[in-house]
Amino acid sequence: MNDIPSPAPMRRRRNPHPAAPAPQMRGEEARALPVRRPVRTLPIEVEDSAAPIRRAPAPRAGSRPVLGRLPAPVRVGALAAALIVFFASAVLITRGYLARQEERRRLEAEAAERAQHPLLYADLITAYAQAQGLDPALVSAVILCESSFDPQAESRLGARGLMQLMEDTAGWVAHKLDEDDETYSFDRLYDPETSIRYGTWYLGYLNRRFDGDATKVVCAYHAGQGNVDSWLQNPQYSRDGVTLDVIPTSDTAAYASRVLKARDVYRKYYFPVQGESAAQPSA
Repeated sequence: MNDIPSPAPMRRRRNPHPAAPAPQMRGEEARALPVRRPVRTLPIEVEDSAAPIRRAPAPRAGSRPVLGRLPAPVRVGALAAALIVFFASAVLITRGYLARQEERRRLEAEAAERAQHPLLYADLITAYAQAQGLDPALVSAVILCESSFDPQAESRLGARGLMQLMEDTAGWVAHKLDEDDETYSFDRLYDPETSIRYGTWYLGYLNRRFDGDATKVVCAYHAGQGNVDSWLQNPQYSRDGVTLDVIPTSDTAAYASRVLKARDVYRKYYFPVQGESAAQPSA
């Protein structure tokens, strides 16, 4: 029997660095360490790669959009119709905007015009104007141009009150009204009602004397009836002796222009003329 050498015995290798035992911690150090809690793991759903992926069907060969399938004249007509609708809408929007802007400017102009033509003592003006057959708009315009509705107004020539009557004119009117007794005083013209009553009576007298011609009435109120009579007799100022074609003095011409323009504004906002029922004829 052959001698078969037996294998050499295998030696077990030792760990050269044996794990050191965990050091013992004191109570305070152990409590200071964070507490390790178990972590709960959740399963993650993963899309199954084996599931079929839905894709949009590929367009068929030779297919075109709906508009592209239409005949060329139809497409051109549709495009033209769309352009017409677009431009028509733009025009309407622009017109609406311009109309609103125009209305805004009109309202602002009217507000400014009203502010420049206030109306005070409307009841007194209406009552005494109707009593004399006058247009209350004309009376309001005279008051505006004479005193700007200030009852204490006094001119450098001595005219007083809302309608700026001179002392001799006021005395003459008081005599015509049978009020020139011991109670009459020129200072009474500072009273709004007295001034309007005297002033409208005088305007009514001039209106009757000059046949309702507003231009001659206003000129006579400013420059005197005698001056108007002399102007009418002068062919340079009147061709027929009835119509005053030219007002020779610049201050009276400017005054008459202001009063008649203001009269039109008062008619527009406060005393509209209805047909032929207005008491005062147009100039």
